[in-house]
Amino acid sequence: MEYRANGQTFTFTTDIRDDPARRESFFALARRTFGLDFEPWYRGGGWQDRYIPHALVLDGAVAANISVNPIDFMLDGTSRPFVQLGTVMTHPDFRGMGLSRFLMEAVLQIWRPRCDCLYLFANDTVLDFYPKFGFVPAPEFQPIWAAAPATPILRQRLDPDDPADQALLLAAYRRSNPYSAFSMEDNEGLFSFYILGPFRECLYSLPGQNAVAILEEDGDTLFCQEILGRPSVELAELLNGLAAPDFRRVVLGFTPNDPGLRLSYSPGEEHLFLLAEGGNPFEERKILFPQISHA
Repeated sequence: MEYRANGQTFTFTTDIRDDPARRESFFALARRTFGLDFEPWYRGGGWQDRYIPHALVLDGAVAANISVNPIDFMLDGTSRPFVQLGTVMTHPDFRGMGLSRFLMEAVLQIWRPRCDCLYLFANDTVLDFYPKFGFVPAPEFQPIWAAAPATPILRQRLDPDDPADQALLLAAYRRSNPYSAFSMEDNEGLFSFYILGPFRECLYSLPGQNAVAILEEDGDTLFCQEILGRPSVELAELLNGLAAPDFRRVVLGFTPNDPGLRLSYSPGEEHLFLLAEGGNPFEERKILFPQISHA
């Protein structure tokens, strides 16, 4: 399939990862557009079959891209096939030529019949673009726990470049998050992107809990992005122990499955759009897509 604009012919392809020239141009465009470096993820074996660039290529280089991420989520005990779109980018030399529109129409035609929900996260500069294709904004709700005094829970830093630590992290991921009502399943590739990239300095073993946690600190706030494994205590006790003695609140990067928790909520930090024809599976619920599922 081809796309012609301004006297140039672009080739549509999903063959990016295994073509060295296309892959390197994809990396370069992602660095230029978002400051994202995909190369360590690729070198570490994290780029697997569930991250699929859909690109227009000119002279062997990626001119525009929309990546498709088929993700299975466990929602209330039921596995649901979702598709997230991401890494939407066009090289500055080819903007205004309709490349993104062509790609979006192709992606929706291919992937909408294959999933229960098709969605994406948008930045402030493109909020008017996605509604043209039937996407509608949807709210997200980030849970916040007011920490109470407790005995601190021991945590030890993990190094994702260490084979033993990486194996520990992946084993914990396979056990999932027992506290989550809405968790990403069977996607070690995307999990690896986070532990090798954005969260590499935030990884902790909880030796007394048979679990690992992804934790970030900011003043008196602890951001608990994920808890994975088989902890032996209730979530409230675990959060209080992780917060002690320095943090007054814990902001969660996932949706707890305990309706009895006394949580407050803040709006999600990104603009979530759902394809309207699929409906909103979270209608009238306070749901947050797990932070480690953002592609």
